Amino acid sequence: MMKFLPEALRSRHFTIYFIGNIFSYHAVQIFIFAESWIVHELNKSPEALGMLGLYASLPTIIFNVFGGAVADRFNKKVLVSVSQIFQAIIFIIFAYSYANGFLEYWHVYIIAAIISFSTAFELPAKMSYFPSLLEKINLSSGVVVDLFAWQGTRVIAPLIAGFIFALYGGSFALLFSCLLILIFIVLFSTTKPLYYPKKSGDGNPISDAFDGLKYIYQNKPMLVLLSLSFLVYLSGYAYLNMLPYIGVQIFKVGSKGTGLLMTAAGIGSVLPTIIFSKSGIPNKRLAICLSMLFSGLFLILFAGSSVVYQYIPLAAIIIGIIGFANSLYATSVMSAIQIYVSEEFRGRVVGIFVMSFSFMSLGSLWVGTLGGFLDKILLTEHLGVLISLMLGGVILFLVGITMFLFNTSLKKFK
Repeated sequence: MMKFLPEALRSRHFTIYFIGNIFSYHAVQIFIFAESWIVHELNKSPEALGMLGLYASLPTIIFNVFGGAVADRFNKKVLVSVSQIFQAIIFIIFAYSYANGFLEYWHVYIIAAIISFSTAFELPAKMSYFPSLLEKINLSSGVVVDLFAWQGTRVIAPLIAGFIFALYGGSFALLFSCLLILIFIVLFSTTKPLYYPKKSGDGNPISDAFDGLKYIYQNKPMLVLLSLSFLVYLSGYAYLNMLPYIGVQIFKVGSKGTGLLMTAAGIGSVLPTIIFSKSGIPNKRLAICLSMLFSGLFLILFAGSSVVYQYIPLAAIIIGIIGFANSLYATSVMSAIQIYVSEEFRGRVVGIFVMSFSFMSLGSLWVGTLGGFLDKILLTEHLGVLISLMLGGVILFLVGITMFLFNTSLKKFK
């Protein structure tokens, strides 16, 4: 039986971490659904969702380097646990305010910003902690399995969130997320590393952060890889945060239909983590280039087809393919970071990668803002958002082709 498991899951403590993360990631995904849905419920404009993306990403962008430096210096388990408890408290406040009708849509922006600030410290600590639960030879498998937990929740959590919203309301969904966080904390507290990761030198977190930036700048392949990540998440991921708007305004479906579209992205996203969970991705450079190319191509197809034919099954299939390509990209990049980055800098490099991931929300800002502007210019109702998404797909497609044909910096990541 054990020989059929991914190598990483043969470690008892990593397996406990993995199971706990499933609960934690469900809590995150339900919150993401909740904040987007509630903002759209209170303000129907695409600009409102775009602004949510800004508030949900800006604190993480600003503080992630610092958060990575803190993770490299202090106890990672404590940082993760404190951040999760803090987030649960915010969820309770969010649920109470929504249930009692206190919320304005801009209140959700503040809540999103507070969670984003907490995430800037939590994720670098969490993602640089789990390698200490594994032998180095199993790191690549561990990355894929951990991302399987994240991507797998994207299959189930939107459906759970959509049905909870429909049956019991948003406040119950947020309180359910708190319960999931509690389960994670209990499981996470029982994990014990095989070794204790090296801590950064005698400076302070600010100087450590600049040392991390210097390390990346001097490592050209990693610099190129992380620079690509900012572009990928800015151009190719905005559609996820815009799905409540697209589902309701363009496809004319409610929370269940929107949850179905988000689940389709999750199903596509989980497939690479299943395929490569046994031994990791063999050729990371090829996977990175092709994932950008296909993500861009099918994002163009999704936006273009939605203009003329609002058919949920077709949209779900296309979104699933985009999810597959995006997941393959994220899995390849995280594998490269965990394998090729020096242990003492890992938290800071992960922090930069998480910062680039935050550009997904920032991408919603330009898509929503440009979409609203185009609707006014073209005298249309919802066409602008789809044109903006199509533009992001074109950028991603062209960069993917360029990196595949001409750039040699990624050859290190085999």
